[in-house]
Amino acid sequence: MPRPAVFLDRDGTINYDYGYVYKFSKFKFRPYVLRGLKYLTKKKYFIFIITNQAGIAKGKFKLSDLLKLHNQLKKYLRKREIIINDIKFCPYHPDAKIKTYKKITKYRKPGNLMIKEVLKEWNVNLKKSFMLGDKKTDKMAARKSKIYYEYVSKNFLQQVKKIERKL
Repeated sequence: MPRPAVFLDRDGTINYDYGYVYKFSKFKFRPYVLRGLKYLTKKKYFIFIITNQAGIAKGKFKLSDLLKLHNQLKKYLRKREIIINDIKFCPYHPDAKIKTYKKITKYRKPGNLMIKEVLKEWNVNLKKSFMLGDKKTDKMAARKSKIYYEYVSKNFLQQVKKIERKL
């Protein structure tokens, strides 16, 4: 059975964006995000994080740092009965310092290849799904994927409940 999904940007949407957040000790959830994620989990939504991570390309942190953070994040949330079904990230940037990651790609938002990948791998009900983000690039990626989009508001829990009723 297809299930509704929420596609979430990471920095600035679910956590505060201090610039290149790659350590769990620096990862601070925005207000009402944990309650909103728990609500979505109980309502059987798939939860996907879709995030550009140019800090890898720019040499601010390593791929292993990001993978460690994401594993710690999933574990922390699982203890609170919140399931993150998948995290897609783009380490590439056209102005990368690290050659391996210097490229122009549609994987990086505003491109939507991260979302397309999720849609291939998971049985998503697109009509009941939505995306929240804090940047125009998030909105553009959602639009290209025909996913309802809103900029994240101050009260994440209220916002996801309102969107769920609307869709």
